[in-house]
Amino acid sequence: MTRPLYGLAVLLGLAYILLIALQPYPLSWLLKMTPMLIYAVLVWRHLGGAAGACLGLGFGAASAGDFFLDYGNRDGLFIQALLAFLVNQIAFAVGFFLLSRGGRWHWSRSVPVLVYGLLLAVWMVPAAQGLELAVGLYLACLLVMAICAGRVETRPGALWLGAMLFVLADSLIGLNKFVMPFEHSTLIIVSCYFSGQSLIAWGLLSRPAGLAATSRMSAVSVG
Repeated sequence: MTRPLYGLAVLLGLAYILLIALQPYPLSWLLKMTPMLIYAVLVWRHLGGAAGACLGLGFGAASAGDFFLDYGNRDGLFIQALLAFLVNQIAFAVGFFLLSRGGRWHWSRSVPVLVYGLLLAVWMVPAAQGLELAVGLYLACLLVMAICAGRVETRPGALWLGAMLFVLADSLIGLNKFVMPFEHSTLIIVSCYFSGQSLIAWGLLSRPAGLAATSRMSAVSVG
């Protein structure tokens, strides 16, 4: 059932993107949040263990963030959405770290992310009047998530590319809200965000089933 449900989530996400021009319409929030709920269940059941639970929680928090952004008309519940996506980033970072225990730090993937994040912080955080601390903390967690994602795969693949798109989408949200609003921002941001989350989910679901639990048991046995 994994592939059909993943395909359903992708179709629902694409439907939401195609219908952005028609907003507001009834239950758009349900259409937006459902794909992340599907990914949460699929990833949790597929990977198992602590890593699977953390990553499932991450997708669940992303679903809550989607609800707050859409139901709150992308502004009224922005703080709630920010907190939900903060949980998303932290849970992803922990899950990726658990999946990659014993792996290498790929600095060729990490350094560009750090440079981008530093430039973004200098540009965006001072403009987030009243929310400087919250935005700075969120940005730091976003970068930690991206760096941890870079350790999971031996070679850059779907998961790493998805994490990079996620970083891009979230940075565009901040730039659009605090620094420089741009045309068609919702369509561009949602497209990057949904593509990134879908690639992360695909990268995780492409790993051997129960790998997280198996790796943990092997480590215990060696110890």
